[in-house]
Amino acid sequence: MNLILTFDYELFGDGSGNVFTHIIEPTNTILGLCQKQGIKITIFFEALEYLKLKEEWDKGNTMGYTENPVKAIEQQIRRAAKNGHDIQLHIHPQWHNAKYQNDRWELDLNNWRLGEFQASTKNGIYELIRESKTALENLIKPVEPDYQCIALRAGGYNIMPSSEVYTAMVELGIKYDSSVYPGGYETGNLSKYDYRNIPLEMDYWWVDEKDIRIASNTKKDILEIPVFALPVPRWQRVFTISKIQSLLFRKKTVMSAVAKEKVGNKSLRQKLQFILEKEASTWDVCMFSKKLHKKYFRYIENKLSGKRDTFVLIGHPKSLQNEKLFKQFITTAKRQNKDFQFKTLSEYYESII
Repeated sequence: MNLILTFDYELFGDGSGNVFTHIIEPTNTILGLCQKQGIKITIFFEALEYLKLKEEWDKGNTMGYTENPVKAIEQQIRRAAKNGHDIQLHIHPQWHNAKYQNDRWELDLNNWRLGEFQASTKNGIYELIRESKTALENLIKPVEPDYQCIALRAGGYNIMPSSEVYTAMVELGIKYDSSVYPGGYETGNLSKYDYRNIPLEMDYWWVDEKDIRIASNTKKDILEIPVFALPVPRWQRVFTISKIQSLLFRKKTVMSAVAKEKVGNKSLRQKLQFILEKEASTWDVCMFSKKLHKKYFRYIENKLSGKRDTFVLIGHPKSLQNEKLFKQFITTAKRQNKDFQFKTLSEYYESII
């Protein structure tokens, strides 16, 4: 069994958060624990966010920081690449027109979804991905001259509709995507996608040029390696007191923009009902309890044994409020199956082709 640990390296979706508190420090914790265990991970680097931070800092705007956040990001990502971790591309298009004013970032929430990104240029999606890919390669190549960005993850899993993204990926030499998860479904003003028909039994598929959710019968240009997910009650995923309070009482610091959209105008009774309902949940190494990790492992053993052998997990350094949870995952994984291997996404991709 292959376990692939992926981490989305980013601030919060509305631009809030602190680079050191929510990215640098928790990522150092994750990388330190992985080094002790001999685990290599895949980091999906939010390149547009990085470019906006760099633009402001280079203009002399400290954005309230006493240390250079851009330098800290560059040093950390280069060190991770030098140590053998896989660095790939993550894009939240709401950063494209972001402005720092009134002591905060103001993002373009009308451009939340990569698959529907609108820009003044004719080839907006292509140019957005090209700019981001170039920035990431320029960041890594000083320490890894042969580095090439070959993978994409759309911010908030919003790669739909995927036809323009597919075309841009092919033209730019990006080989695979990991934005889809089985059972995923969002219909809000921000996130919109429908992955309810994605089968749990597939490790990967070569995608159709018109729809990344569909396996192609002929073309083998872009591979989809989905994030593993199972339906679980929301309260099991949002298990800490602080996170439950954030959903019920709209505490800004730990709520995602999507969660705020879902519960913002609901009554307390409706909010309680919301967190009791089941929802397809990606396998999260930063937030899940040991009990929930065991549930996923049991499902794999009982339902998927012999059908598939590779599972992509996800985490966000900004969500790592307690490093004990990540330690518990590693311990649980090693006790669960002694035959598994930790791989990066790019290592797995190379084994497929």
